[in-house]
Amino acid sequence: MTSYTCIKGGRRRRRAVAAVQVGVMTVVLLGFAALTVDLGALYNARADLQHAADAAALAGASAYVTDEMMQIRMGTGNTDTLAYVTGLAATRVNEFAERNPTIGLSTSTVASGDILAGWINLNSSSETIHTNPQPVDFNAVQVTVRREAGSDDGNGPVEFFFAPIFGRLVGETGASAVAAFDDRFSTFSANDPGAGMLPFTIHRDAFESELAAGGDQYAYDSASGMITTTSDGIREVRLYPYPLSGSGYEEGDGNFGVLNIGTGNQGVDAEVQQILNGVSAEDFEMEVGTSELTFFDDAGSPVSYDITGSPGMESALKDAMSQIIGQVVGFFLHDGVVLSGSNAIYTISEIRFGRVMDVRLTAAPIQRGVYIQPVSYAGGEVRIDPNAPSSGGLVGRIVLAR
Repeated sequence: MTSYTCIKGGRRRRRAVAAVQVGVMTVVLLGFAALTVDLGALYNARADLQHAADAAALAGASAYVTDEMMQIRMGTGNTDTLAYVTGLAATRVNEFAERNPTIGLSTSTVASGDILAGWINLNSSSETIHTNPQPVDFNAVQVTVRREAGSDDGNGPVEFFFAPIFGRLVGETGASAVAAFDDRFSTFSANDPGAGMLPFTIHRDAFESELAAGGDQYAYDSASGMITTTSDGIREVRLYPYPLSGSGYEEGDGNFGVLNIGTGNQGVDAEVQQILNGVSAEDFEMEVGTSELTFFDDAGSPVSYDITGSPGMESALKDAMSQIIGQVVGFFLHDGVVLSGSNAIYTISEIRFGRVMDVRLTAAPIQRGVYIQPVSYAGGEVRIDPNAPSSGGLVGRIVLAR
């Protein structure tokens, strides 16, 4: 009996110890569960916030490729114009942030104080955004999306599942992103869809002169797509006529206008197709041996292409040009031209983009021209390179910079 009693008591003691161990391990396991599940939720929430911040910042930076920003770049905008641009950036930030839910929320919102517009140094990976640059230098938007208690955005913190057992009810996290309009344009790829390239060229000096002091006789209404004969603060570029020689600023005989890109001297039919559909990748391949025209190489050195052309534009092209009024198109800049007439060879040095505003091919010589309103362009066919120079806010890509 004594022996049996001792064994029975030992078993009871072992069961008691096991119960204590199970209790302790249960607490430990619950702690690991809290750590795993709740920290995982916090991690997932932060990932969602990063997606929201990235999308919102990219949308906000698109405000820098608007007509209003072009007015600022041309010096015709004012403080109200800049306020419109930064206000549009904030509107687009919230619009796209709201499309990105996080755990427990159907949308993400951004507090006004967490949207910063300004300038960043694209050549630095760490320099912070400058929020009071010159208006013409604005190129970036910084967005911070938070899940915090008491924040102005109303998102609130992330609610925990298991951690409340230990007195921790919520967790806080956030994410930031900086997007910018990077205008270090280096390469144009005809393989990607985008604005159609017209086979037209203008001397770089003439183009820059028109940007600085050209006429402003047309306005474009983005809501209706209508063009009216009134000023809107964006000076037009008159693609031609200009003389082949001299400064390029005076009217006269020997005007330049049309490039023979992959067409030779095939005549009007080929030119009409390029006007209506853009110069194709095949045309570029035939003319210069590549469908990706690099204007600044990896070292930042300029690259040019010699392309033959005709010294004027035939009035028969007017119907085709009239069909693309209001569209954004690309055109070429050249630095020089040799020979004349149908033997002219242009040294093409870059590409720019603009909206076709008017076409006058049959008026008096002083009134003739294709009138293009310059735009800041960020299409998919544009490539940028950190070693390329700034295009002055005219061509680039909207990118995540931080």
